[in-house]
Amino acid sequence: MVLILVFLTFVFAIVAGSFVRRWVEKRELSVAEMERSNFLARLSEDARAKVVTPIRWVERGEMALSPVGAVPGSPLQFPKDVYYHKGHAWAKIEGDQRIKSVMVGLDDFTQEVMGDIEAIEVPPIGMELKQGEVGWKVRHGKRKLSQIVPLGGTVVDLNEKLLKDPSLANRSPYDQGWILKIKPNNLGGEMPALMDSFQFRVAFDQVKAKLRSAISHQTLGMVYGDGEEVVRGIADKLDEKLWRILVSQLFHSTPN
Repeated sequence: MVLILVFLTFVFAIVAGSFVRRWVEKRELSVAEMERSNFLARLSEDARAKVVTPIRWVERGEMALSPVGAVPGSPLQFPKDVYYHKGHAWAKIEGDQRIKSVMVGLDDFTQEVMGDIEAIEVPPIGMELKQGEVGWKVRHGKRKLSQIVPLGGTVVDLNEKLLKDPSLANRSPYDQGWILKIKPNNLGGEMPALMDSFQFRVAFDQVKAKLRSAISHQTLGMVYGDGEEVVRGIADKLDEKLWRILVSQLFHSTPN
């Protein structure tokens, strides 16, 4: 009986100690949070924003990447919340069932191939575009790439910030670097031509395999680099013949 009482006393002491420790920890956190709240309340609105706002991260679909100005050589990103055209443009559907608009832009592969994008040529608002036609042109140095619009429709908005600062297409191709918005003419009929993230990766790998058989491994290594990562700005490094092959096979377009 004595042993049982000793055992129960020992167990009670452990439980009580654990409870006290948790209570103290919660109390300390509560006090710290109260002090922080009081501190923020004494700040001006601008100063408070600087304390509360965390570092700005580039959001690409469901993936939080590095801060604006991604680390060179990082893996290509194909987020899940947009649809892809074989010409490496993406489309994101917005709005309700009655009034839909589609935001479109270039993908991560495009901006890596082109390097630092210096200018983007866009169609005027009100222009009608057809799926598969040239939607915009991006330029770096001597290279200009005509890119195919993923869905047809009327241009209803342009990204003015991008036109003033084309580097947004490099830093945030799926978010701040969007190019234009269209009101689709035949969304249901044209969507089957687009791919989700998984389908697009599979199709992309098939095209790369096809290129392997057509171009020497050494040259392909210039394009994909170690581990098949894209060599940034490869467009400016290829001769005219190889550039034409790259544009026709991967972007399904023609070089300018």
